[in-house]
Amino acid sequence: MQLIPARGHPVCFLRQISAILLTIRTFSAILHGELFLLVNGGGFLNELTLQATFAGLLHDIGKLVWRAGLGKRTHAFAGAEYLKAHFADPKAQNFLACVQYHHEKELRAASLPANHPAYITCAADSIAASIDRRGIESGNQDYDASQPLLSIFSHLNGEHPKQFVAPIQPSGSVPFPVSSASVAKADYEQLFRHFEQGLSHIGYGAEWLNALLALLEECTSTVPASTYRAQSEDVSLYDHLKVTAAVSACISEYLLAQGIDNWRDYLQSPTSDFRKTNVFLLYTADISGIQKFIYTVATRGAQRALRSRSFFLELFMENYIDLVLDACGLSRANLLYSGGGHCYLLLPNTDAVRATVREVNRKTNDWLIAQFGIQLFLANGWCPCSADALCNRPAEESPYKEIFAKASAVLSQHKLQRYSVAQIKRLNQFADALSGRECTVCGRVDNLQENRCPWCRAFENISRKLQNPQYTAFCITRDSSAYDLTLPDRNGQDVSLLLLTEDEAAKQIAQDRQMIRLYGKNRTILGAQICTRLDLCDYYASNLNTSLAAQSEGIRRLAICRMDVDNLGEAFVSGFEQKDKPLPKERYHFVTLSRTTAFSRQMSLFFKRYMNLVLTQNEQKPLQIAVIYSGGDDVFLLGAWNDVITAATRITDAFHAYTSGALTISAGIGMYDAKYPIRMAAEETAALEQHAKNEPGKNAIALFDPQEHHTYSWPVFTSAVLGEKYQALKTFFDGQDERRMAFLYNITQLLRLASTDKLNLARLAYLLARLKPSSFDKEKSAQYDAFSKAVYRWAAIPQERDQLITAIYLYVYLNRKVEDSNGLQQ
Repeated sequence: MQLIPARGHPVCFLRQISAILLTIRTFSAILHGELFLLVNGGGFLNELTLQATFAGLLHDIGKLVWRAGLGKRTHAFAGAEYLKAHFADPKAQNFLACVQYHHEKELRAASLPANHPAYITCAADSIAASIDRRGIESGNQDYDASQPLLSIFSHLNGEHPKQFVAPIQPSGSVPFPVSSASVAKADYEQLFRHFEQGLSHIGYGAEWLNALLALLEECTSTVPASTYRAQSEDVSLYDHLKVTAAVSACISEYLLAQGIDNWRDYLQSPTSDFRKTNVFLLYTADISGIQKFIYTVATRGAQRALRSRSFFLELFMENYIDLVLDACGLSRANLLYSGGGHCYLLLPNTDAVRATVREVNRKTNDWLIAQFGIQLFLANGWCPCSADALCNRPAEESPYKEIFAKASAVLSQHKLQRYSVAQIKRLNQFADALSGRECTVCGRVDNLQENRCPWCRAFENISRKLQNPQYTAFCITRDSSAYDLTLPDRNGQDVSLLLLTEDEAAKQIAQDRQMIRLYGKNRTILGAQICTRLDLCDYYASNLNTSLAAQSEGIRRLAICRMDVDNLGEAFVSGFEQKDKPLPKERYHFVTLSRTTAFSRQMSLFFKRYMNLVLTQNEQKPLQIAVIYSGGDDVFLLGAWNDVITAATRITDAFHAYTSGALTISAGIGMYDAKYPIRMAAEETAALEQHAKNEPGKNAIALFDPQEHHTYSWPVFTSAVLGEKYQALKTFFDGQDERRMAFLYNITQLLRLASTDKLNLARLAYLLARLKPSSFDKEKSAQYDAFSKAVYRWAAIPQERDQLITAIYLYVYLNRKVEDSNGLQQ
C-alpha cells in the first residue's frame, strides 16, 4: 500500500486515493453512544460537537458551488443540496440542515426544534464574521463573484495599497499578492472540481476532520469569504470556515456543560444574555528555556544538534496542542496559532475544560522534569471571554485586545510561579537520583555512552533522518519497541516518536494498533485520516560548518544570521486597529477573530512552508547555507558568509512583498571562524539582532560587531551600502593589483579617526590624491575624479562615512584571498 503526498495547489491534490482509503484502518470511527473516539490519544468528541464542527467547516461551501455556476437559489441552499449526495450517514442529516439554515432569516422560517444544532451554526457564523448579515450571496447585485481575495495584510498596521491573492497559484511558488487580479468562473469551477474529488473520499466522523481541514485549505484559502461589494474581502473562505467551526464547537460544549436545552431562545432571542456570557476561553501556552536548550550543543556536529533540538521543540508543541484539543473533545479547527514554541487555542469555558487543561499542563511539566529537570517549562494561561468580546463589542472599550492581554498576564504569572510543591519535591528527587558522569554536550549527569547522554545521542541520530527527503512521516505511538525520540501523552507517560518513510508509514497505519497520530513533513499524507501536515524549512547545503565556510567567496568565514519580525506581538493583538480613526466603530472595524486567525496562519506559512521556496527560487548557484530553524516569527541560519547576507536580504525582500509592506524584519549577522563555538556565536549574533531592533523604526540589519557602526535600516543597507558605496568601490578597484587592499586598510583607519579628529579628512584627501592616474588616460582620470569626490563627500558626513566603512569591509572580505595579520577586526 502506498500513501500519496499532496503538494501544492489542488490541481495536484487528492488523486486516486479511494482504493487506499478502503484499506486503511479507521482509528476513531468507534461509536460509543453519543461519543466518537477522536484518536488513540483517548479524547472523545461529543456527537453534537461533531455535528457543529462539520457544519461550521462546510456551512458556506455553497459559495464555492454557487460561484462555480452550479448552485440554485441561495448559497446556503446550494451547499446543502450538494452535500446531501456525499453524506448518506443518518447522523449527518442534522449537520446538513445546519448548512441549509445557517442564516437567521431562513432559520426562523424553518421551524426547527428548539434544540437543533442549526442554531449553533447560525450563531457561530455571525460571531466568526463579526458583522451583521446584509444579505445572502445568491446573485444579488450587491455581490460580485469576480472579486479576488484581498491580502490579509492590507489593513494591518494601517492601510496599504490594495494587493490581491491570485485564486489559482502555480505549484512550487510563493503566493505573493499582486496589484490586480480577478476570479473567473473557470477558476471556481477548477477549485470546485478538486474539492468534489477530495470530498468523495471523506466520510462523516471525527476521524475525518483533519482530512477535511486539509482539503478546505487547499481549495478555499485563495478566495474571499464574502464578495459583498461594500465589504473588505481580505478574509479567505477557509479562514472563515475554520473559525466558524471553532466557535461552533465551543458553543456546543458550553450548552452541554450548562444543561441548556432550548438553544433557539438562548442563542437567538434578543433578551438572551448569550453574547455577553463568557462562553469561550482564549488559551495560550509557551515553552520557556528554548534558547538555552537549543544552543546547548558541542562544536562537533553542532549544526545537526541545533536542527534536531529545534525540531524536537516544534513537535513537542504540536503534540501538546493535540493533547489539549483531544482531552477537551475538540479538533484542530480550534487551533488559532502555533509557532516559535507558542500557541493560542479557542476553547469552551467550562469547568471540565479548565480542569482538563490544568491537568494536561501539569502532567506535561511532570514529564519535562523527569527528562530535562528545569531546562524546559511549559507555561499556560487563559482568559474567559464572551461573543461580544470576540467581536470587539462595545468598540469603545476595546475588549478584544483585553482578552489577549489578560491571557498573556496569566501566562507570565505562571512563568513566575512554575512548580507545585509536589513538583519541587520531584525536582529534588530528580537531582538526588542523578549519578554517573557529565554529558560532554549538555552537561547532564547520566549513564553515558561515548560521553553523551541518551537525549544528546538521540538528537544526533535523528538529525540524519530529518534531512533525508525519504522520511516524510512522524508517527506517535504507544508501541515502545522502537523509537527515535519520546514525547509525553496526556498522562505524562512516554510515547514513541518514529520518523518514517511513506512506505513505512503505510505499514505502521495498517499494523500498529497503538498508533496515536501521524504528522506529514511538508505534505498531507492522504489516506492517513488522522494525519496533520507539519511544515518545516529544511534547506541545507552541507552539515559541516567547515565545508560551508570553504564555499565562501573571498575570506573563508562562516556567518550566523538571526532574524526576527518586528513588533509581531503588538501586531497580533492590535495590528488591525486603525489608529488614525477617531471613532471607535471605525477604529476597530477590522479587529475580528477571523482576521487574527488568517494573519497568524499566513505568518506560519511564510516561515515554515514558503521559506524553502524563498531560498531556492531563481537560483542558478545554490546558496551555501543551512537553515537551523524557521518558524513563528524568527529565523536562524548559518553558512558561507556572503551567501548568508544574500539569504537575509532575499528573505527581507520576500517578507516585505508577502506582507504588502505591513510588517518588517530585523537581522543580526556575525562572522566567525568555522570552528568557533556555536553557542557563543549564537549569543553574540543575538546581541547583533537586538542592536538592529534598537534602531529607530527597527527594520534593520546589524553586522560584524555591535560596538561598531554597522547597523542600518534595510533600505539604507541595500541601496546606500550594497548599492551606492560598494558598487563604487567595485567599479574603481576591480582589476587593480593587490596594493588596493593596503590602500583600503589605510583609508578605513582614517575614516574611523575622522569622527574625533577632522585633520584625518585632510590625510584622506592626500591618500586619495596618490591614487590619481596619469593624465594621459582620460577614462581612468574621469573614474578617479568621480570616485575621489564621492569618497571625500561621504567621509565628511558621519552616516555616509559609516556606510562607506561597512562597504569597504564587504569589498575586502570578498576579495581577500590570503589570510594576513592586517585584517579588519570582526
